[in-house]
Amino acid sequence: MMNMKKLSLNALFKTLILLVSITSIVLISLWRFHYAIDLPRSWDQVDFALALSRFDLYAMQPHFPGYPYFVLGGMVIHKWIGNPSLALSTFNSLILLSSSIPLYFLSRNILSKTISLLIVGVLQSMVFLNVMSIQPMSEAAAVGILWWYIWGLHVAFQRKASSFVLLLPSFLLSILLGIRLSYLPFGIGFILLLISRRSSYTSNKTYALFISVHLFIAICFQLIWVVGLAASEGGITAFLELALGFSSGHFQEWGGSAVSTTSPLWIRSYELVVTNIGWVGLAGQRLYIAAMITIMIIGFILLLNKVSRQSITPFQWTYGIMFALYFLWALFAQNIDKPRHILPLPGMVLFAVLLFTTKYSEGFRAHLVKLGLVMLLLFQSFGTFTMMREAQHPTAVHQLSSFLSEIEEPIMVYTWEETRVMDYLDVHYEHDRVFTYETFLSEIPYYDERRIFLTDRVVKGFEQQGAPIRKSVTKVGAYYSDKMYDPVYHEIVLYEYKR
Repeated sequence: MMNMKKLSLNALFKTLILLVSITSIVLISLWRFHYAIDLPRSWDQVDFALALSRFDLYAMQPHFPGYPYFVLGGMVIHKWIGNPSLALSTFNSLILLSSSIPLYFLSRNILSKTISLLIVGVLQSMVFLNVMSIQPMSEAAAVGILWWYIWGLHVAFQRKASSFVLLLPSFLLSILLGIRLSYLPFGIGFILLLISRRSSYTSNKTYALFISVHLFIAICFQLIWVVGLAASEGGITAFLELALGFSSGHFQEWGGSAVSTTSPLWIRSYELVVTNIGWVGLAGQRLYIAAMITIMIIGFILLLNKVSRQSITPFQWTYGIMFALYFLWALFAQNIDKPRHILPLPGMVLFAVLLFTTKYSEGFRAHLVKLGLVMLLLFQSFGTFTMMREAQHPTAVHQLSSFLSEIEEPIMVYTWEETRVMDYLDVHYEHDRVFTYETFLSEIPYYDERRIFLTDRVVKGFEQQGAPIRKSVTKVGAYYSDKMYDPVYHEIVLYEYKR
């Protein structure tokens, strides 16, 4: 009798897990489509939206390297959805939803069908991932393809007798880089896959031929989109000039990399690990989610003694190396002020922790882990819903534009990146970017009949140049939006210049 009750309780719990998992995946997918952002809210988002009507890297539609597969996907959706921002967000959502398939098969390799579906639900419900999915940016689509690529690597590692299967990760890597070139560090996974095949060849000559053939095929896959971009921009020479100009700016001037900023390494490391990966990426800026994931990670650490070095498979080593290499890339070559650059890392961490703790937990602890996963899924789904609703509120830059549009007298507005969004909105007032105080002083005599406004970025920039600008400006207003959506321009202060 006791065994019958135990079996019925297990069946009930299993049914509950399936119901919660499927319901959450369906609801989150519907929310992504419903709450997709319809107006670009940043410089980069405007770049992508404009690219659907005219693809032109010189005009920064979008900026280099063009993200051709992402833009192509948006163009296809744009045939049915007229709003370009919505078209790109919808493409994000479709690709991200499709990643449930490789996530399920990766989990199913070591776990039951029920728990595998639960883990898919947890990964799909991550708050920051969903925040990015409803924006017209390429990160969410790239993460979706990244999971397909990781699954392709796993399949190739399992089927050691077949060389044909290597074409799968090779092709998926080209799609990944055609959506987001900054995911290049994940290419180490394909290199390690080729290295792992060394034992299958008896001579160096045959192994060298094998390496040469598959590297050539991988390069050809990449050339599909690279040659297409070069042709669209007037040839290889013009394309290389664009590439060198972008690389120089990104790594030495405006890109926020370790080279272009003066922040100490320990501060960058803290921002990357604690703020971007931990608080934003994993917890979605929610204390209750942070507490749940912390408990999961503690459980993961306590179970580490159950794993010997010999039990780690070549694929698992590759997974860890890809994570480590992209982590270093994010630390040294990406903009720490923009958490979206770490988007692959939180999911990879959480996926590994969940698989590990679920696989090695036994008895009563195993039931606690499953219950914890269900609670985490529910907490994340709630956090995702509240954050998606937040996206419907006007951004700081849109609020600023609305205020300025209501001013009936002639005005001139000096901004930094905000002007790109104002251009897209086709506002009636005059505005322009300005970087130096000297340029500003030389221009204002031409606007004697206008009121002159400056945003806080302009004022701070002038102050850094030693200009006594504070004496000549008065604060007009301040505009705010959610920092998770607008990490840099979530607060904009408007000043009026008094001659």
